[in-house]
Amino acid sequence: MAERGPTLLFSVFFCLLCYVFHTVASTKDEYSEELLIIPFRSGQVYSHFEFTTLWDVDFAQGGGGRYKLQHFRLFPRALGQVMTEYRVQEMHLTLTQGMWQQDKWGYPVTSAAPGAELWAWFQQEVDDVDQAWFGLTNALSGLFCASLNFIDSTSTATPHLSFRPQGLAEGLFSTKPSHLRYATLPRENVCTENLTPWKKLLPCSTRTGLAALFHAGQLYNTQYSSLGVHLRPVCRNDSCRDASLELRQVLSTVADPPATLNGKQDWSMKRYFSRSLSGPCPMAVTSRVYVDVTTNQTSSFTLKPEPTELKVWSGTWRHHEPSV
Repeated sequence: MAERGPTLLFSVFFCLLCYVFHTVASTKDEYSEELLIIPFRSGQVYSHFEFTTLWDVDFAQGGGGRYKLQHFRLFPRALGQVMTEYRVQEMHLTLTQGMWQQDKWGYPVTSAAPGAELWAWFQQEVDDVDQAWFGLTNALSGLFCASLNFIDSTSTATPHLSFRPQGLAEGLFSTKPSHLRYATLPRENVCTENLTPWKKLLPCSTRTGLAALFHAGQLYNTQYSSLGVHLRPVCRNDSCRDASLELRQVLSTVADPPATLNGKQDWSMKRYFSRSLSGPCPMAVTSRVYVDVTTNQTSSFTLKPEPTELKVWSGTWRHHEPSV
């Protein structure tokens, strides 16, 4: 018996090792980060951060579209457990301070209403959608330190024509308007208490990467600021035979540059964000900074260091891509 101990221990260790390798192989995910900077002709600067996590989830493992998120690596566990508990198929949450001035700034990358705005589609097997909805609002209220728990039947709507899923909506993901809920709290005060839990969902938090530019005082001392969390199922490849879960965390601000010199704007990213950019998040497969130079036709400016690439879309929207 004494001679069989090491063999048995090795067998158990080998089985556990195989299980770990299988888990890693079956939960493929990737993370990317982007920052778009657009200087407006009015003088303000629009900054749009976007952090995207793609997770190859086996949606069919529970049958009928029921899935359980587990073995978290890049995807935030706290959010994944809430989505699993209330069987959310697609969700969009924004917390916005200020009003977007479309007549001066044009269209934003991601639209958001003032205050708090939330809408979600639940999986088709959910029987009591209202119960799942109010459970979701209370869970998100605690997760993001927002007053979403004040959402009740009087502030909730079930739109039939105004909203369509932004993710997959066929096969396992087929849905109907009765499984959609929408609510808004226009008087919700947005502050740093919302930013703190939001940035903790990022794989690198604010230690490295583009999120290192976040300075709470600077971000909320603006004419417009908006936080967003967008979750949806998307096609994994061109054939769309398999699906992935996409999480997009967005942060947008519109603010005045820090200073002018001889009547001209003269600022850097460090002075604008009150933070320096040391490098990309090591967990990110891509980390890019885009600068729209369309306004250079009327307001000349230069970029230092020189951009690594110039891209043109439809001959109208152009941006430079400096290296990070």
